[in-house]
Amino acid sequence: MAQQYEQKDNDGAAFPVDSKTEDWHDDYSGKIMVDGSMYWLGVRDMKSKAGKPYLKLKVRPVNSSSTHSSGGDLPF
Repeated sequence: MAQQYEQKDNDGAAFPVDSKTEDWHDDYSGKIMVDGSMYWLGVRDMKSKAGKPYLKLKVRPVNSSSTHSSGGDLPF
C-alpha cells in the first residue's frame, strides 16, 4: 500500500496538465506550502526574447471557502 503524502512547509509539487486547451493555460499545476499557508501553483514553459527556455511560476492562495460550502453568506 502506498504511503499517504504529507505536505511539508516550503515544499510543493506540480504535475503536467493533460486537459490544456489554450496556449495561455498552465503546462503544470499543483500546490505549494509556504510558511504554513497553502497556495495553488501554476507553471508555464516559456522562451525569452533571446530564445532561452525558462519556467514562469504563478502562485495564488488556496481559498478554503471555494472548495467547500461553509453554509455562510455566499455572493450568489
